[in-house]
Amino acid sequence: MPKLMGFFAEVEDNRAELDVNTQIEIVFKSLTNEFASFKVTYNLGNKTLTLTQLMKKLQSYKLMLNGGMSV
Repeated sequence: MPKLMGFFAEVEDNRAELDVNTQIEIVFKSLTNEFASFKVTYNLGNKTLTLTQLMKKLQSYKLMLNGGMSV
C-alpha cells in the first residue's frame, strides 16, 4: 500500500488528476487473493469510502488475517 500512496502523491505532484474512484479501483486491482472476501464485502455493501478510510480498513483486515500480528 505505501507504494501506491507514493504513486498517488507523485501523480498529484505532477499536477495530474486521478479521481478517488480510480484510485480505489487501482488499490483493489493491486490486492492479492487473500483480500477476496474483503472485496466481496465492499462490493456487496456498495460502500462509499475515501481512499484514507479504505486504506485503514485494509490495514485492519490484514491485521485480522495475521491473527492480530502486525506485518
